Amino acid sequence: MKKRLSMLLAASAAVSLLLAGCGGDSASEDKNSEEKVNTESNDTQKKEEEEKGSGETAKITFWDMMWGEAGVYDVAAEALVDQYNQENPNVKVEYQSVPWDNYYQTFLTAITSGTGPDVATAGSQTPMQFATMGEIMPLTPIVEKWQSEKDPILDDMMEGILETNKLEDEYIALPWQCDTRIFTYRTDMFKEAGIEKLPSTWEELLDVLRTLKEKNPDVFPLVTAGDLGGAQNIMMYLTVGNNVGPVTADAKSDFTSPKMQECLEFVAALMDEELIPEATISYKDADAQKLFYSGQAAIFYGAPVIGFFEDENLKDNLDILDPLQGPSADKPQTVYWANSIAAYNKDSENAQATLDFVEWWVKNSKTLFTEGKCGKTPVLKSITTDPYYDNAVLEKLVNEKIMPTFVHATEPIQNFYPAFGQINGERYLGNAAQKVLSGRRDYEAILEEDNGNVEAALELQAE
Repeated sequence: MKKRLSMLLAASAAVSLLLAGCGGDSASEDKNSEEKVNTESNDTQKKEEEEKGSGETAKITFWDMMWGEAGVYDVAAEALVDQYNQENPNVKVEYQSVPWDNYYQTFLTAITSGTGPDVATAGSQTPMQFATMGEIMPLTPIVEKWQSEKDPILDDMMEGILETNKLEDEYIALPWQCDTRIFTYRTDMFKEAGIEKLPSTWEELLDVLRTLKEKNPDVFPLVTAGDLGGAQNIMMYLTVGNNVGPVTADAKSDFTSPKMQECLEFVAALMDEELIPEATISYKDADAQKLFYSGQAAIFYGAPVIGFFEDENLKDNLDILDPLQGPSADKPQTVYWANSIAAYNKDSENAQATLDFVEWWVKNSKTLFTEGKCGKTPVLKSITTDPYYDNAVLEKLVNEKIMPTFVHATEPIQNFYPAFGQINGERYLGNAAQKVLSGRRDYEAILEEDNGNVEAALELQAE
């Protein structure tokens, strides 16, 4: 990996030169100096033209994950790209929306075969994974430019979040929005069930769910997505909440840890006590959300759904549970992702244009949040001061409930990098949870079945 990163460092240095540019003193009285300035200026212009194909339009392919409702988010994001293209006529960014289904395999196949995008948004672990494979163009020149120019964006970013995309002194991606997983609950249903004390541990949550089931048997106590991606999110929440990672900080497998078994036992309790629907294993987020919207569930676990808090029938009866503490943890924790934008073509002929677009996207994607198109939390604090967030419910949701969870999660999530990238991409945790949802209770055997895959992934990382 050191060898790969040394190559990346060299590439980064080359790009840094492009950012710095060349110049001279045009007011010099010395003719030779003036000629030298003109020569240097011409050289700079020539380099820029060469990078863009001798004056031709620089083409950049941009893959963007579906960060909101299909047909809403992707339309708004593509319009934003069109705006960039209009502002930069010498660059043509080609937008492509990418679904989450099998996204990791899609990226892996395309990037390793040389058919991947120049730029892409992705989950927090994805750039780390491909950086260790030597497939990332470092974005350090952008950060260094911000630092040298004292760009206000550095103070505007959530504290510490820029560092989540740093690997061995290189910024291999830039965060532009955050994602977390929370329990959204119906305050009216809690009141009807006589629940006054909110849960702070896993066991207390189980007690609350049992009470909800007893008091209102016609309503599911909890709904969540249980398909492979949903099951992965459940286990991510549980492992972080139980102070265990499938990978240790020194890149060793911890997949068969007793703490991991406790996570599976919790999932089993939800199913065995009928605290979640029997069909959970087949649910996508939309399925679980529909049940919650319709009043058929008291609690929804998943990403924050802004639509819940804007719905006239729901918004006055909703709140969010604080992070929960697992049986082997010493404090409450939750999981979050600093989702990023990265340059996946390390050999791009349009390196400068790529860097320019990445920087532009981070600075100009505000409308995706303030117009309700992106269902995530922005990393720029200034965006949350927009009138869109003046809504009392949204302000409480973002500033009082979601933002503090990032503080909880920052420390443990770092242990997942970079070794966790592939494990998360292959969704080994979700696979284990689905075996439990299907009825298996041999927890040790379940974990052992995928432990070989985890260890193989770690060995590959170490090569």
